[in-house]
Amino acid sequence: MQRVEALDASQSLSASGPAPWAWLRNMLRSAGHMLALDGGRAGSIVYTPQLVGYVVGTAFVAAVCAGVAVRPAPDMFGIGVVACVIGLMAFFSVTGVGGVNTVFNASSFLHLGLALSAGPFGAFAGAFSESLGISSRYKSGLFRTAFNVSNIFLSNLGAWAMYQGLTTLGGHSPVFSGVAGIATGSTHWAINYLLLSGIVSIATGRPFWAQVRESLSIVPYNLCYGYAAIGFVALHDRFSTMGFTFALAPVAALQVFLMVLSRRTRVHEEQRDHLLQQVQEQSIRVERSYDATLIALTHALDARDKETEGHSRRVVEYTRLVAVRLGITGEGLKLLCHGALLHDIGKIGVPDAILHKPGPLTEDEWQVMRRHPEIGALMVEEVEYLTEARRIILHHHERWDGKGYPLGLRGTQIAQGARAFSIADTVDAITQDRPYRRGRSFDEAREELLRHRGTQFDPDAVDAFLSIPEEELRSIAWIRARVGLDVLLGSQASEPRDLAAVAR
Repeated sequence: MQRVEALDASQSLSASGPAPWAWLRNMLRSAGHMLALDGGRAGSIVYTPQLVGYVVGTAFVAAVCAGVAVRPAPDMFGIGVVACVIGLMAFFSVTGVGGVNTVFNASSFLHLGLALSAGPFGAFAGAFSESLGISSRYKSGLFRTAFNVSNIFLSNLGAWAMYQGLTTLGGHSPVFSGVAGIATGSTHWAINYLLLSGIVSIATGRPFWAQVRESLSIVPYNLCYGYAAIGFVALHDRFSTMGFTFALAPVAALQVFLMVLSRRTRVHEEQRDHLLQQVQEQSIRVERSYDATLIALTHALDARDKETEGHSRRVVEYTRLVAVRLGITGEGLKLLCHGALLHDIGKIGVPDAILHKPGPLTEDEWQVMRRHPEIGALMVEEVEYLTEARRIILHHHERWDGKGYPLGLRGTQIAQGARAFSIADTVDAITQDRPYRRGRSFDEAREELLRHRGTQFDPDAVDAFLSIPEEELRSIAWIRARVGLDVLLGSQASEPRDLAAVAR
């Protein structure tokens, strides 16, 4: 998001005071590519014939109006004092209030008051001093400054003309003056934002009337500015232009308040960002500590059962490929990988005589072996971080047709992650060497999965595996490395990973 001061046209927002932040955000988004014309602190802009013509035309209309209407005023010194104050307020305008990259200052009250009191000369003096202050603060170039002066002057002049027309009606009551001020503020808004919407529309291609509709939310502010400007007119009528100085104190106080608010807001935002960064870093450290604990548990199991070197890592990688094709991504994918990594953790509770028995198991021994999903689920039951992984551990031997164990679940009663994992576990068992047989090919593994599609395995999970390219499967099949933190650090990715280095 670019600053408002970087946009030529939007500097005239200062003439209308602080706009609602939501509107400013929309304006800034639409004006994002229309940046700087003349270097300095502003960015760059493409000079199109339409844009140049619009600015030149606006400046020409303003020059003609100035030539016709502007005449020296009686109290030049007083006007000069007020104009200097407006310029200083523009120079010390507030940026970055509440995290919004825009410009705020309190000179809007003085603008309108000076224009209504001193006429066209006051309208021009206020516009010129405001634009000069902006140009000095933000290093605006001539092109930008020309539009700002023209826009603010025409807005002030139009407001003065409206006020003069209303005063000819002869009303002098406070209520009539207040209504006249509100009408004056409305006129100021209409001219200011019609011109502004035009230049933004040309620069960004957004519809002109869409820009105007967005600016409607600023109308209440301008009504207040017009109403407040009547107070400056009253002071001028009573004490001449120097009467403005009686009201400068609250206006200056408002400006100082905005400056203090801006600075404090920036300090608080910096502190907030720093704290958020610390929380994020701490969260990462805690998460990695969790992951390291899972890895340690896996190594403890591998130390007992070395029959299938690299099995834990391979099934995680296979599960990842299947899961992504089933639409499991992000945090859900990482939690699934936790479960795949710990799927056989319950075998820690199986006696060595059964776990390492070289021959077939007896029925009683099978009963003990079939308890390892429940043992594993109980082991992690109190770990909230592993709630989803627990479902994978408990369900990874269930079958689609309900003939699995330990719960006899069927179909979608089985966790989707467990259905994806069962494919991965079966593929690794088929394609890896065992002491009693040689590993078979992936074609044979596919045939086995198709044979049991809809009975042992979820049909969608089978189809997902069948869509995995052969080269990705082969890169996993060669993995012999122990599980490391990297297997979980990358588990939120939604794209297949290059496992060549791991395989080597």
